[in-house]
Amino acid sequence: MEGEYVIGVDIGATWLRVGLSDVSGNILRKEKREIRTSYSYEVSEQIMEIIDHLFGESKLDTESLKGIGVASAGPMNVNKGELVNPTNIPLDIVPLSGPLGEKFGVDVQLINDGASAALAEQKFGRGQGYDNLVYITISTGIGGGAIVDGNLLYGKNGNAAEVGHFTIDQEGKLTCGCGRPGHWEAYCSGSNIPTFVRMKLDEVDDDEGNSDLLKLTPEELDQFKSKDLFDLARSGDGLAKELVEELGRLNAIGFAAVTEAYDPALITVGGAVALHNPEMVLVPIREKIHNYTQNEIPEIKITKLEEEVVLYGAIARGLAIDS
Repeated sequence: MEGEYVIGVDIGATWLRVGLSDVSGNILRKEKREIRTSYSYEVSEQIMEIIDHLFGESKLDTESLKGIGVASAGPMNVNKGELVNPTNIPLDIVPLSGPLGEKFGVDVQLINDGASAALAEQKFGRGQGYDNLVYITISTGIGGGAIVDGNLLYGKNGNAAEVGHFTIDQEGKLTCGCGRPGHWEAYCSGSNIPTFVRMKLDEVDDDEGNSDLLKLTPEELDQFKSKDLFDLARSGDGLAKELVEELGRLNAIGFAAVTEAYDPALITVGGAVALHNPEMVLVPIREKIHNYTQNEIPEIKITKLEEEVVLYGAIARGLAIDS
């Protein structure tokens, strides 16, 4: 293989995904490893290892590397090329652009994972041909990215469109992982749905039905996952279906806020919670969003790029780097 190549990196809470792409956006090789976070530079060192491995497997010289796009949840400082107290990594500072740029001698661009996904949708996904679109992920956390009038929104530090931290509950019954009450992510994200379920069970009388949720022991509740709620609802459990519907209402509030903020023609949705339960997540949103927005309701669709949407966005960011 000859020519120039780019690297895309998706830094997740559990997994590190790295893809080697040609300049047309075709992923030639990719690798997924469990992320290591013992010290600040370990993340960039692990990325270096994977890049060397991908180029070695492809029998390519890293001299043909054009640029690197790195996508991650924030907060971040794109000017310094580092994560700052990131929500998905238990470290204060994670340097990325500096170490990677020094190692490979190329420009390294850091981008919020939600913005990365929005970019991927516009370049490779359902958003092709759209100048106004938003991507929302409902996964371990809730995040987003927005393209308005053809412009990808970054913000002063790269943290624009952190929609998961929109406030959807003024009472603030649940506290977000960022430490603030009432955030969308505190209620509807994969990591916090179990907390939402436990809160709602405290409000339910034991004689209100025969739901399997009411039969869970304290130990079983401690091990309860968001998947368990959707599985119970899918099996016909009445209370589980009610809670899924309530999550849909809360999601509709979040989607309405997004619609008011960015006026998109299209919202694409990804993340494990949405991808594994598309109808149970999207149908209540579509049914209820009109109750919370005066704006024209956009199309709402599941992403076709699935779990690799952020990686594709990181590649797109790498492709945008000037030679």
